[in-house]
Amino acid sequence: MRRRSLRLRLLVTFGLSTLLLSSVFVTITFIGIQHVLVNNQQQTDLRQSYVNAALIRSTLYTSPPDLANQLNSIEQATNSSVLVHTHHQWLSRSNGAATADVTPSIIALVDRGHVVQQTLDVQGRVIFVVGVPIPAVETQVFEVFDLGGLENTLRTLVKLLGLGALLTSFIGLAGGLWVTRRAVRPIERVSEAAVAIADGDFTTRLSITRSDKEVQQLTESFNSMVSRLVERLERDARFASDVSHELRSPLTTLTTTTSVLQQHRDELSEAGRESLDLLTADLAIFQSLVDDLLEIARSDAGAAPHVIETVPAVELIRQAARSAAQRYGLPVPQIIVDPDVRDPSVSVDRRRFERVMTNLVSNAERYAHGVVAIRLEMAQDQLIINVDDAGPGVVPEERDQIFERFYRGRAANDRGVVRGTGLGLALVRDHVAAFGGTISAMESPEGGARIRICLPVSEEFAQ
Repeated sequence: MRRRSLRLRLLVTFGLSTLLLSSVFVTITFIGIQHVLVNNQQQTDLRQSYVNAALIRSTLYTSPPDLANQLNSIEQATNSSVLVHTHHQWLSRSNGAATADVTPSIIALVDRGHVVQQTLDVQGRVIFVVGVPIPAVETQVFEVFDLGGLENTLRTLVKLLGLGALLTSFIGLAGGLWVTRRAVRPIERVSEAAVAIADGDFTTRLSITRSDKEVQQLTESFNSMVSRLVERLERDARFASDVSHELRSPLTTLTTTTSVLQQHRDELSEAGRESLDLLTADLAIFQSLVDDLLEIARSDAGAAPHVIETVPAVELIRQAARSAAQRYGLPVPQIIVDPDVRDPSVSVDRRRFERVMTNLVSNAERYAHGVVAIRLEMAQDQLIINVDDAGPGVVPEERDQIFERFYRGRAANDRGVVRGTGLGLALVRDHVAAFGGTISAMESPEGGARIRICLPVSEEFAQ
């Protein structure tokens, strides 16, 4: 399963946290402001209702016919609707008043002498109803205040707070982007340096800048680790090179002695001839092992740089196959070129590429009765080189392991089989990787093994 990046997770965390905090702050602020505004408005309206009720009582005492005019004056002055109720009937009301705004339950409570204040939603209108009893004249005064203006104010406030929350979230997201970039960038530099080192660039180091203490400590520790690793690799490579060089002199002596014994082979007994054959075979393996160790030591130490040149691929493979066959006295393998392969060129080191083909031809001869064919194909911008044999093949669980150093598979435990050193395919893999290609083992159409090499075609010759 593909993992999400640390930067993305931190960025999402910052953004969501900022949005959550902004939302909580906006909610608390709105609830508080709403409570204050509504409560203040209701208290103001309630006090005004007491004043208006006193005016209405005075009008009923002194000049009842002027009640309607008084109610209209109150409506204009307070922007409210006033209704007067007495003996279960509506005595009078202002021009904008509607009896439907006052519910029977409110009327009943006020009729029993209670002052009532209630907020109602009538057909989408929010109103504040205040009922004040006037026992002296057995009358109840109801005043209806429209809270639409306050509701509009609150809706505007919600929009402003919402915009503020979004703005705060974007600011938090931008801050999170800056923080995550600053926090994750050192990790990315370490990862990039580790990839470069894994690809063989041992000169890679992290630059030490004026950064945080933790980042500087990480940089210094990483550089120290790489330096020690390079020293260890160079020491191991020098050791392998020194040992290989020291072995060449006695090996040469043994090879010369074996050649002399071979000239007098007929003078030896049957047991002596068998011992001589075993010695000759083991010396050949020993010689190959020393050569391979020297090659690996030079490659690991960087003492043998690749001489990369762009050459026609088909002709290069033909020459390498002929050279490999001549070296071991074998027939030249058949080379089959797919019609799609016109005239591609690859960038390789000729000597090392010849070593690649020689090792593959040698392995096929030792373990699989020789190469059946070398088939060339094209896949996008890559040249595919398939080296097929008709041997027993390579079991699936060993197809990756055969390219490891000193791995010889099932042949390692069988002295009746011509044994290799276990370094040939490892060298092949290293050389192919140096050319920018890949190598893998699979099943051949002939039933044997197929070693597939994929090399990038040079851009100026890419098809």
